[in-house]
Amino acid sequence: MASINFIPDKVIHHIEDGSRLIDICDDICVSLAFGCTEGSCGVCELTVLDGRSNLSKVTDEEKNYLLPEDLDQGMRLGCQLKVRKGEVSLTWRKSKKA
Repeated sequence: MASINFIPDKVIHHIEDGSRLIDICDDICVSLAFGCTEGSCGVCELTVLDGRSNLSKVTDEEKNYLLPEDLDQGMRLGCQLKVRKGEVSLTWRKSKKA
């Protein structure tokens, strides 16, 4: 069983190994937003603070959208992520509500 620490929302959620992040966020109340869900809009940009090795490999969509230096710093697209195992900590800019 894996766990994700959603830093901005102060939420830790336990999940099955291999779960897609976008599916998890549909089921719980966190402020990470999604747009196209295909890796082309960047709405779900996030930074992995801990547990990078516990995530799926960077997808071609992420390589096309994010700069290499962003990927090196742990940036990913939430719609493309699967949590393979272990513990992961994520952060992002919270969207401003109108």
